[in-house]
Amino acid sequence: MTKNEILNSDCDVRCNAAGNPNTPGYKETTYDFVVTKNYVAVKGTNHMWYKHNYPQIAPFYTCGCFCGSREQLLARSYSIDNISCDPAIIVRMLNALDNKFKEVFGR
Repeated sequence: MTKNEILNSDCDVRCNAAGNPNTPGYKETTYDFVVTKNYVAVKGTNHMWYKHNYPQIAPFYTCGCFCGSREQLLARSYSIDNISCDPAIIVRMLNALDNKFKEVFGR
């Protein structure tokens, strides 16, 4: 196989990956944020995802009945019992939420 054949052999997989900017016709996902003095929220999947800002504690996330750190939320999204949503979508949404949170609260 030539180098190009190797690079293009799994092109369909790469092109069809969720949110891949190399996909033909790709449009960047836009999120609708809700900003208050205590949190930033984004509507995604079937829930509102919140990142809270209180002065005496570290920022934390809530979503549905979940309350905890980013690591705990990611672990939950990758767990076997959470097959309702692609974890890659959740990661992109959390990244957007974190970026907006940093823009608003500076931390």
